[in-house]
Amino acid sequence: MICTTSIHPRRTVLVIMSCVFSLVSFGQLDRSKAPEAGPAPELNIGTPTKLKLDNGLNVIVVENHRLPAVSWSMTLDYAPFLEGNQAGLTGVGSDMMSAGTEMRTKAQIAEEVEFLGATFRANAKGFFASSLSKHTGDLLRIVSDAVLHPIFPQAELDKVKKQVLSGLANTPTSPGSIARNLVASTNFGSLHPYGEVMTEETLEKIERQDLVDYHMTFFRPNAAFLIVVGDITPDEAYAKASVHFGKWSRADIPYTRVVPAKFPTGNQVRFSGIEGAVQSTINITQPVPFPPGHPDAAAIQLMNSILGGGAFSGRLMQNLREDKAYTYGARSSLSADPVTAQFVAYADVRTEVTDSAIVEFMTEINRIRNERVDSAELATAKAFLSGNFARSLENEGTVARFALNIERYDLPEDYYQTYLQRLADVTVEDIQRVAQNMLKPNNLNICVVGSPDILNNLRQFDAGEGIDQYDAFGRKRIPRSEAPAGTTSKDIVKRYFEAIGGFRAWSKLSGMSTEGSVEFGSGMSLQHKENKRFSKKSQAMRTELAMAGQPVMIRAILSSGGQELQMGVVNDMDAGAAALMMDYLSPVRLANLSKRGFEGTVLGQEEVAGELATVVEFVRGDITETYWFRNSDGLLIQQKRPSLDGSLITEKLELYIPFGDLGLKLPAARTSTVAGQTMTIRLAAVTFNPEFSDNAFDLRQD
Repeated sequence: MICTTSIHPRRTVLVIMSCVFSLVSFGQLDRSKAPEAGPAPELNIGTPTKLKLDNGLNVIVVENHRLPAVSWSMTLDYAPFLEGNQAGLTGVGSDMMSAGTEMRTKAQIAEEVEFLGATFRANAKGFFASSLSKHTGDLLRIVSDAVLHPIFPQAELDKVKKQVLSGLANTPTSPGSIARNLVASTNFGSLHPYGEVMTEETLEKIERQDLVDYHMTFFRPNAAFLIVVGDITPDEAYAKASVHFGKWSRADIPYTRVVPAKFPTGNQVRFSGIEGAVQSTINITQPVPFPPGHPDAAAIQLMNSILGGGAFSGRLMQNLREDKAYTYGARSSLSADPVTAQFVAYADVRTEVTDSAIVEFMTEINRIRNERVDSAELATAKAFLSGNFARSLENEGTVARFALNIERYDLPEDYYQTYLQRLADVTVEDIQRVAQNMLKPNNLNICVVGSPDILNNLRQFDAGEGIDQYDAFGRKRIPRSEAPAGTTSKDIVKRYFEAIGGFRAWSKLSGMSTEGSVEFGSGMSLQHKENKRFSKKSQAMRTELAMAGQPVMIRAILSSGGQELQMGVVNDMDAGAAALMMDYLSPVRLANLSKRGFEGTVLGQEEVAGELATVVEFVRGDITETYWFRNSDGLLIQQKRPSLDGSLITEKLELYIPFGDLGLKLPAARTSTVAGQTMTIRLAAVTFNPEFSDNAFDLRQD
């Protein structure tokens, strides 16, 4: 056992920062000539103690006795594998790793950790735990039991799957989630571990035994690194690791060859639409061969920093934000990865400037390849990365992380010791060279999530035979096809009413009352009540939103007009908006559109949320309404029609449930996106043909 004492991290920081200040003191700088580089500071980051248990568990110890606390973290290091039709298995496993053992329930684990004033988090590839030094033994007893002997209780798994399913349900209205799925699937594909995307179908296939098998196969000491940081000696750390992890048995871990990611042939636009989106999420990306320890790592990091890798002075930020005002932020990322790295340049921009923003992205990517950066930009980037390196050394855990990387990726022992020197040695010529090697501007995936209205504007960037469109989970959408010969809009609507209880039953309703909730994408939820009276002579509706029983907004509409009450203030509704709400009121409106002057046309068939649907369009003058009816059962699952402000709003209708004695079916969830905000109306109770009181449709019901 070898123990080397490191210098105080803050002293190291001061040495580095003196170098940083020298880099940014430009004065009257001649940008045509790089300044003379001063010598990089000599560092003694320190060497942690590296140990190994008989079962193969690697232990890395960093002593620091300033505070009476110790942290323990474990990382499993094995080759990624395909989860296939159970995509999301390790994600669910992460949520289940501290769900209980034979000795402790999930609640008991949490209570015991809390009693010690400690911290414990586990996932499918390790854990983190910390406590005061005097509680180390007690904490490790809990931790080792949790991570070495999980039983994955079925009841807890059911809860986790329900929570995950709720999150997946929100994916189709989350631009960020859609963009991540789109980038993963197009950069890597479904045959690469990085390209797999969890869906409701793959989640459903994950069973308790799958988690048990995963843990038995991959959770082994010979694939694990245990990092110990804090008020403890190497001998003490070794002894405690032996007691709590020494009986953990080793085993061979399967290795699966990963199919290499491929560059797209020519630039390919990959599009996923969100109706009503007011912003476009742009990710211009491609897989990149950039493993840890790459000989040009310092130059690659500097190149990315200059382009847009974090500093506000990055070219993308200066161009798209400061000069063009297209976005609040435009950046790029390029980090080493042992399997396959990826380059991404990204921003959220206003819908109307989506194509212009892509032009500027491409301009900057080509510029950094075709032109040498000036010395001032390079000096700024060096100062930025040096400063980040300096700040990272303030955390003793950084030394342990460095040691872990050296072990995992077989890096030279002095890899981080010489980092600043390698950074200082990079020239403007190196920046251009690595940009040309790493960035391929004619082989990019141009991924865009936004309003379908912009689709035609993106065709100029696509080198293929047409833009590929994807759903929210990165699955390529099948292009719209023709409906069976002889299919008419009348037949489709007739089948829909048969599926929800029959046209006759719906047409006889005098009114309807509903109760439920409205959930917004921001996380806010309100109570929702609505009364509707269908009588042609006295049509009326009243909607109330409340929080904790207190009204937040009330809207009452009669044939004579509408009013809204908000924050105690009453306002008259726009006459056109009130008339539109009255027009949508009838429960059999769809069946009577032709009588109202609409012409119905069957546009074809296409997938909606993975299910084939028939698309029907109704047009009257400049008004267009579009409806999607699921082929399997005839139910209406999506509609796009004018909203109160005149824009077109798309609404998804899900989970039809029979309500009341009549058994008439209504969608239990209706989700739409308005001004970029997701809104879901959920039904909990429905009353048909209620006896309305005289003031049922009054704005105030005092």
